[in-house]
Amino acid sequence: MKVCDPHFHLWDIGKRPNPNLGTAVAEHMPRYVAAEYLADMAQLPAPLELVSSVHVETVVGQMAGGAIVDTVEETRFVSAQMNARLHPGGIVSYVHLAQDTELAEKVLHQHAEAADGRLRGVRMILNHHPHNPDLTWPQVERGDFLRSAVFKEGIALLGEHDLSFDLQCNPHQFMDAAATFAELPQTPIILNHLGSFHTGEDDEYEEMWRAGMQALASLPHVSVKLSMLFFCAPGYHLDTDKEELPRRLVREVIDLFGPKRCMFASNYPVDRIQGIDVATLYGKFLAWTQDWSEEDRAALFHGTAARVYRVA
Repeated sequence: MKVCDPHFHLWDIGKRPNPNLGTAVAEHMPRYVAAEYLADMAQLPAPLELVSSVHVETVVGQMAGGAIVDTVEETRFVSAQMNARLHPGGIVSYVHLAQDTELAEKVLHQHAEAADGRLRGVRMILNHHPHNPDLTWPQVERGDFLRSAVFKEGIALLGEHDLSFDLQCNPHQFMDAAATFAELPQTPIILNHLGSFHTGEDDEYEEMWRAGMQALASLPHVSVKLSMLFFCAPGYHLDTDKEELPRRLVREVIDLFGPKRCMFASNYPVDRIQGIDVATLYGKFLAWTQDWSEEDRAALFHGTAARVYRVA
């Protein structure tokens, strides 16, 4: 069974400092390059085989007075790493889409040149919470980007260049996202990480998440990555009781969006830092979908990601 992994990261903070990656990376994994990723993905359980993948930016955000990270240089670094790879790959880069559309287009062209034909889209993380700093990602300075006219221009610009947008935000931002992207059907949208469902929340939170997911699922150009599941259930890979929540949510999302709009992703090496090895991670994905048809599983593990990101 072929695998297209639509979400992994590379970095070398000794050569390319990036404070936005956080202390866990600095302390436990300051360097993670293509050879290490391929070695990790070689642990895929049978019958899975990696044939393509998509690198997603690690810049996270940029604001005045914050850490300056060269976004185009990251794309250039990743592209050079991928030149030695034996399978097709795409790159999702960081561009600030809510400042100046003319500047955004200029930066897009720079990324396209640096990506050497691999540029597939943009991610600008939007996770922001008015009261909980743990749910506000580094250098995401505001929570209202989704309602910004300039941001909408930036999303439309991606569609004009045949690029997609990776959406990462908190569940309370879903309704704004659905309203914005309903106006921009020409730009494919990929919701990251099961919609950032957070651990330790109450039933009201889950209903908010569900209502927002339903709103996004009503838009045919929106798909979703089934990944970063430790965020909703830390330690789920070691405890069958904890495993029930991510298993249930994953199956619910697949039912809601359909297998042809869902894709399993490694989120490596972030999940590895959480102690989740590739064999265990993809073993869970296989177990949770064992009652799905061969066609549906082919979409979940490969077809959806390959189609959306235009890789083999």
